[in-house]
Amino acid sequence: MTLTFVFALLAAGVVLITLAGMRVAAGFTRAHSPLLAAFSAGLLLTIAVLHLIPESLAGSPIAVWMIGAGLVMGLVLRRAAGLFAPDREAAAALAPVLAIALHAAFDGLTYTIAFASDSFSGLAAGAGLLLHKPADAAVCFILLQRAGLSDGRAALWSFLAAGVSTLVFAGATAPFAGALSPALVAGLLGLAAGVLIHVAAAHLLVHARTGGLRRAVPMVVLGIVAATGLTAAHRAGHDHHHHHAHDHDHAHDDALVISAAPHFGPVGGPASARNSDGYTNVHRVSQSGEQP
Repeated sequence: MTLTFVFALLAAGVVLITLAGMRVAAGFTRAHSPLLAAFSAGLLLTIAVLHLIPESLAGSPIAVWMIGAGLVMGLVLRRAAGLFAPDREAAAALAPVLAIALHAAFDGLTYTIAFASDSFSGLAAGAGLLLHKPADAAVCFILLQRAGLSDGRAALWSFLAAGVSTLVFAGATAPFAGALSPALVAGLLGLAAGVLIHVAAAHLLVHARTGGLRRAVPMVVLGIVAATGLTAAHRAGHDHHHHHAHDHDHAHDDALVISAAPHFGPVGGPASARNSDGYTNVHRVSQSGEQP
């Protein structure tokens, strides 16, 4: 549980540092809002397609249904944003922020599940998720600026959406880590993927077009490239974890084979006529049952 809180605090710290930098560059982000929206759209769509959806499909039997539910939830978030926003443009900016907050909250749940499995699994998952935090924070800040908030308020609400949500959800779920399953996390990742796809396609890309397609398309491509790099880095840590776990399980199975081998008594033992050379032959049996 301690490591879960440590990584959740690290995630909040990464978000805070990112927002401090965004606050300094607030004038630039306001002046280039459509282009940054295009970058954000490419980033979020790629993270959903290359990272969230594959992990959901691999771990949950209802992943497709959860992705569909996420697309519907995107519409719900748009309606919910309209209740708080002063106009349609502000509502279109707030909906993706709510989606990112949902995704960030599920990150906290992922920390809980990963560290409940074993420390190495938690470290691998934690490092990968930390890579996405600057992107989450930056996108929230840009969108909240567009919604009409001051730079200070945009930074504050971005911190709550991208950082505090992870910390709170990790703290709320950590006491119940033993009752949670990886399949639950996989299903929720599918839900988050559907939401992100909807808000990126229906809101961010629409805003990006206001800056001109010739300028927006390269920024979308740049977002795709950045997200592909982040996903590759996350997957490298994930694959390293699986390799470590496989080696550990293989060694454990070999130990079980040796411990389950019968202990021969006087007949068939080293001193018997059947092994008159005085040596005992030990065979390592693999999981496939083959002998060297």
